[in-house]
Amino acid sequence: MARTRAFDETVAVRAALGVFWSRGYEATSLSDLESATGLNRSSLYQAFESKRALFSRAITLYLQEVIAPRLVVFAAGTPGLEQVTAYFESLATTMGTAPPTLTRRGCLLVNTATELAPHDAEAHRAVEDYRALLSGHLTRALEGAARAGVMPRKAVARRVELLVGAVIGVLVTARVDPSAAAKLARAAASEVAGWAE
Repeated sequence: MARTRAFDETVAVRAALGVFWSRGYEATSLSDLESATGLNRSSLYQAFESKRALFSRAITLYLQEVIAPRLVVFAAGTPGLEQVTAYFESLATTMGTAPPTLTRRGCLLVNTATELAPHDAEAHRAVEDYRALLSGHLTRALEGAARAGVMPRKAVARRVELLVGAVIGVLVTARVDPSAAAKLARAAASEVAGWAE
């Protein structure tokens, strides 16, 4: 008869997520994961099969618990520039109020883009999926602004690319200087608000 697991997998994945987010995939050792999760190597392998599989679970949890709450601003109200400015203002608030030890982690997916995506197909796909998710929300918001006559429709695609680049810039800057990242996010919000003038 199979033994029942005596631990909560989500709790273990959340603990592993903290380590991967702080240290990166390559620099995270199995000993680090044992220490963070409280599980021995055998239990980790039985539950998750490999370090790489555990990392994939951590990315999924990161999308659910960190990225999804940031994107809820795009579900509020009518699609338009206000959603975009609210998104950048929320990024600025996070960068300005969260502990520096947290903001200096940056974004797990942006970190993964530089560390693994160039040579890891699964990581590359996860990063591209995140970019597509963010681009989709920004596109719907700017298309709403175009429908309202606030900006030209032909400018939507180009501005979406600029905004995705701005988000990545904010998240990378946060690793070095969270207050500078907050200023950059506020500058982006102000720039977007100016598109309505």
